[in-house]
Amino acid sequence: MNHIPDAVLTSIDEFGEQLLVGEPITVRGKLRTDLRIEITPTSETTATCRYETTHTQSPPTLRDRGSFVTTIIDGIDTRLGTWGITPPTAYTYTTTVDGTHQYEGTLQLP
Repeated sequence: MNHIPDAVLTSIDEFGEQLLVGEPITVRGKLRTDLRIEITPTSETTATCRYETTHTQSPPTLRDRGSFVTTIIDGIDTRLGTWGITPPTAYTYTTTVDGTHQYEGTLQLP
């Protein structure tokens, strides 16, 4: 997980802790200059995880961006898993807004 900024890992841990008391927060963070994450609770059992990336291409899934991005995503998914949160099998392309590509997946909350 050394490719994930400590501030993002701390935010994910705060999200997990808040799940335990029933008041999950929204997570926002910068993973790289061209990659950001946002996790937003949508119900008691789900949350949307959105990655935003600026890149010349928008492949069908975020992991299709290459091994370095895959390592980051895998690290985030592993950290979520430590809180009992089940990530999706893939974060899929949804839209491009002002040159920023968005990829989303639904997290299953414990």
